[in-house]
Amino acid sequence: MPAASANYQFLNLASSLEYLMDPQGVRDMLPHLMKTLDRDVPDITQMLRAGDSTEAAARLHALKGFLPIFCYPELFSELVRVEKMCKAGPCADLLDAYGALALQLQGLARDASHFQSQPG
Repeated sequence: MPAASANYQFLNLASSLEYLMDPQGVRDMLPHLMKTLDRDVPDITQMLRAGDSTEAAARLHALKGFLPIFCYPELFSELVRVEKMCKAGPCADLLDAYGALALQLQGLARDASHFQSQPG
């Protein structure tokens, strides 16, 4: 595994390694993370555009279950904040709040993809 101290904006390798305690385990879980983000980020956008904040909240809740392994606390906190907004129901700021979160989640997927492309 390349140095866990490699600087990624969204992917927290040190946290991932600390949590999983296995460099290969980190590598093995990243494809699942990328697949989930690639599927869920646009799906949640569509749900929110259609006014389905309940299902969007459920998807965000599922992400909340494993995202802390891979990201920095600030990104996790933003995910929690937007999930709470979704649970409160559609509001004028929700789509914008999720749009900003979505950019960060896409950044996490890019960081993970970049890391995966590096030699072990």
